[in-house]
Amino acid sequence: MRRTRTNARLRRAPATGPAALASIAALALGGMALAGMLSSCARERIVSRQQPLSLANVPTIRVRLTGPATDGQVISSTGGYRLWVDGRVFSESAGAMPQTSVRRTGGRWQFNALSVRGNEVTIEPLSGLLRCGETAYRGRLRLLPVGDEQFTVVNHVDLESYLAGVLAKELYPSWSQTTYGALAVAARTFALYNMKTYGVGRDYDVGDDESSQVYGGASAETDKSWQAVRATHGRVLTYGPKGRERIFMAQYSACCGGVVNSASVIRDAADIPPLRGGQRCDDCRYCPRYSWPPVRISKADIYRAVAAAYPAVASLGGLTTVRTAIVTDYGRPVWLDLVGPTGKAVRLRAEDLRLVLNRSGLGRGQLNSMNCRIVDVGGAIEFAGSGFGHGVGLCQWGAQGKAEKGWRAEEILLFYYPESTILPAY
Repeated sequence: MRRTRTNARLRRAPATGPAALASIAALALGGMALAGMLSSCARERIVSRQQPLSLANVPTIRVRLTGPATDGQVISSTGGYRLWVDGRVFSESAGAMPQTSVRRTGGRWQFNALSVRGNEVTIEPLSGLLRCGETAYRGRLRLLPVGDEQFTVVNHVDLESYLAGVLAKELYPSWSQTTYGALAVAARTFALYNMKTYGVGRDYDVGDDESSQVYGGASAETDKSWQAVRATHGRVLTYGPKGRERIFMAQYSACCGGVVNSASVIRDAADIPPLRGGQRCDDCRYCPRYSWPPVRISKADIYRAVAAAYPAVASLGGLTTVRTAIVTDYGRPVWLDLVGPTGKAVRLRAEDLRLVLNRSGLGRGQLNSMNCRIVDVGGAIEFAGSGFGHGVGLCQWGAQGKAEKGWRAEEILLFYYPESTILPAY
């Protein structure tokens, strides 16, 4: 690996304040940075460079990397960079930024031993990539304060490059190029829908984990993921009369467990054919979590976890049983009644219960899906079922099974999203 030489020279923009950070790179060389500071190339992975043929008209997606807030991050770059504070160039360098500790204290930004008062920070690459922690990213990083002591990091990146970093995290490297192509269209549709709906009025469009789509930045990119992105450039799923087609939330999961779920099992959703579910899916049966052994969780633990998230459940004063209230025509629980000692019940969506139990650590790694049978076994509730994830839309294991049978990507998409149309969005 060719090691990048640290460039201590930092050109200051006019009237930018105290000595243009006195050069972040210079601080690293002077021993005032993090202990054991390394050149930004010291642990660099080689990443794919196969970006789209053209980025013209490709929208920028905003990906939140750090959850709601972080106390600090280590930022670096593989090439030159420019750093803005509140819209003004605070510093820039033709050389790479070494690993730099970024914190926010008392309303001021701290870059190693240097501090500056300001609100928003933007770091853009002049060449190469930026890195947040150990992960490299294309595009720029925007640091947004959360109060005076914390902040969040948002990656602004073109949608096609974003997808290359998603596909490689969502699918196995050995899986078919056809499966990659099908998911590229679904993932692009999901991302664009979030940009046009939930992203409005927020500082970000999607997260980088399972709550949106798993995104590994440029560090995750592979030639296979870029091939799928390039082959499907700009193409999305739509529904509606010809000439009035619109995108929809094309969700997907790892393994549906045998039946594709309606979007209504996990959220309030329009009843349209692409999201209605009900298709029998036998091609995901080779997933290790296609079926899984019973999981028992004590009623006391369930009550504590759910009461912490839902005040209405806390008002029950305990949990005596969980009753299935509404199921699909194939037996998948949709709504549950949590019953307290007095007989009072609170209705909760089944998928919400699974998410709460998994986030609390009670069901993680075991409670894989709500496509299950729920039984009261005395002091505990037993869950026994099949599938992995919410089961709405494209089933990743099922898509791979169909690809191995010779299905084309378009056929796979139309199976999981019936009556949809694939059109270019840009």
